[in-house]
Amino acid sequence: MNLIEFQKHFSEEKTCREWFAKKRWGSEKAICPYCNSHETYSFKDGVLYKCSKCTKQFTVRIGTIFEDSRLPLTKWFVAIYLFTSMKKGLSSYQLAKYLSITQKTAWFVLSRLREVLGSNGNNPFSGTTEIDEAYFGGKEENKHKHKRHTTTKQVVLGMVNRETGEVKAIKVASAEKEILLPKIALNVKEGSTICTDTLQAYNDLRKHYKHHKIKHSAGEYVRRIEAFKVHTNAIEGYWSYVKRGIYGIYHWASKKHIQGYLNEFSFRYSKRAFTDFAKFENWFEVCEGKKLVYANLIK
Repeated sequence: MNLIEFQKHFSEEKTCREWFAKKRWGSEKAICPYCNSHETYSFKDGVLYKCSKCTKQFTVRIGTIFEDSRLPLTKWFVAIYLFTSMKKGLSSYQLAKYLSITQKTAWFVLSRLREVLGSNGNNPFSGTTEIDEAYFGGKEENKHKHKRHTTTKQVVLGMVNRETGEVKAIKVASAEKEILLPKIALNVKEGSTICTDTLQAYNDLRKHYKHHKIKHSAGEYVRRIEAFKVHTNAIEGYWSYVKRGIYGIYHWASKKHIQGYLNEFSFRYSKRAFTDFAKFENWFEVCEGKKLVYANLIK
């Protein structure tokens, strides 16, 4: 459904609450977020539930990113739809105007939405994976003089799986092999095929993977080994996509919050073949068990 149809369908709080309850618990009874008991019952208002086992009361929001939020689900749903569907991102100023809320609240909402997507490394890639590092941030006058100076820039490790089209981007302390190789081992299955550039930190990958290198310094961008193409074009395309979003929409991302922005762009890139509503639904697959406190966000 498009945005107009979406807003019509989810125009009432009750509709949003019932849809979310079904998405979270299926056709079964509500599951207690405190003791995971199925022995629960709802009150007449359809909002409040009670567990027969631990006797605690709860709503469908408890144990999710929506807990402790006064914002109605109608506004949360619109925020999620826009957040997951707008290719280059959604600034807190834009969202504040759309939802008639303060910029501070909108920024907190977006931070919560990014927090949900922060589960890198759960499903290691197999097949062929392209790997590359990128550098974000730093003062404008230092971008050429200190091109890879990590005191002004944040190093990020990126991985794109050719078969699935999924991507992972992880903030790392440096581009040294002691930092990069453990991250790769966690996210790529041993014995898989890996394509990288000629950064020395990647040299030891040949011990555990089928490692192919492309030499950009020599003007090489694609090399054929029979039917197999050695290149890092997919991951470099992802970096271009992220930088257009960060510098074009958000203008800047601090070292502290860069991982949240990477989670956001990785989600949309990995789900780029999905419809807008499918991306909205997919976001709810991981919203349970996540909680972000504002005090922790800004400290």
